Amino acid sequence: MTSRLIDLSHDVPKEPTFASGETFGRGAVLGWSLLSETKLVQTSLLAFSDHVSTHIDAPAHFHPEGKTIDEMPPELFMETPALWLDCSRKEPGEEITPEELEEALGGAGEDINPGDAVLIYTGCSKRWGKPDYRDGVRPVSPAAVQWLLGRGVRLFGVDGPEIDTDPIEWPAHKLLRTHEFYIIENLALWPTVIELPHRFRMVAAPLAIRSATAAPCRVVAIIA
Repeated sequence: MTSRLIDLSHDVPKEPTFASGETFGRGAVLGWSLLSETKLVQTSLLAFSDHVSTHIDAPAHFHPEGKTIDEMPPELFMETPALWLDCSRKEPGEEITPEELEEALGGAGEDINPGDAVLIYTGCSKRWGKPDYRDGVRPVSPAAVQWLLGRGVRLFGVDGPEIDTDPIEWPAHKLLRTHEFYIIENLALWPTVIELPHRFRMVAAPLAIRSATAAPCRVVAIIA
């Protein structure tokens, strides 16, 4: 039986987005040579943050001695058992709590097994590419992160640009200083959640950028 693949990632923008302040892009694919002029080959110059578009944060993002993205364990991104939870019923800005994750898990009719990846759908991805994209963020409370870690989750993701909305304290990200886990941000979960079963296998392979705090990745759901 042939598996079906569903792409859960946004692409890296072709046009520069730094000057415009559009943080959902943070990069560009620039022309480096012109086939019509060189008569040889056409290539591109890639210029982007390691947190561009759909990407995975590594512990080194907030821990100077934490693992960098090239040290990420392969078992976390190659055909990882995964499930998504619906946390889209509350308003942007409201924290995601352990109680909400419990409720969403019950609504999905699933359990979390050690080693699962958990993707959290908040509805923010409906705003991707729009000026109010960041306004749709629902932060993941530190207690919710601890709830996931306590169930053996080391890789989880959200369909917004951040798991925190406090750019001073970064309460959820700060847990990277004491725990080894990895975060996918900017997932393309809308409108894919309409056809995505709650449980699937997932590939989320980041670029192996040496010593990077994160890397863009192609996240693909594998439906048996």
